[in-house]
Amino acid sequence: MTRIIKLIIRLQLYAFIALVSLSQFSFAQGLETYDVEPRVNWKEKFYVGGNVGAQFGTFTFINLAPLVGFKVTERLSIGTQVQYQYFKDNSGAGFESHVYGYSGFGRYFFTDHLFGHTEYQILNGNFDYSGTRVNIPNLFIGGGYMYPVSDKVSLGIMALYEVLRRTYSPYRNPTINVGVNVGL
Repeated sequence: MTRIIKLIIRLQLYAFIALVSLSQFSFAQGLETYDVEPRVNWKEKFYVGGNVGAQFGTFTFINLAPLVGFKVTERLSIGTQVQYQYFKDNSGAGFESHVYGYSGFGRYFFTDHLFGHTEYQILNGNFDYSGTRVNIPNLFIGGGYMYPVSDKVSLGIMALYEVLRRTYSPYRNPTINVGVNVGL
């Protein structure tokens, strides 16, 4: 299963590089026309955003997850996200952990607002009382709704299902994410 996921990520990366490379070439349609194809506005293709979350009480959880995305087409985008998570058990057990991670994702918009989302993520942290840091892979599949607030800002909500289900995964299904995207 891990080989398949790595293959999918590599294919997404190769497709991204090929699309970026091929978009630089343009050919004339005939000898009599001198029209130049409109230049790609790369600034409009990139967007930034992410998620911030927190829970306080018997169990403290803080999540920071900025992202950078690229619109391959009007409907398809790919991107990457970094993660920082802080866990602390305040019930007297003394468990505390700092978790770091990264992910690659793809989104396809079926309509102007509804989209499918897939994401492969690796988290590194101490997920039990042993003090040993381990890598936990996560594969999310789901979808969401993107609500435009302005020309450049949109709010999104996603419901994701983590399909690999590792013992120490910090996620419970379904995972609900709310975030903001800002176009450059």
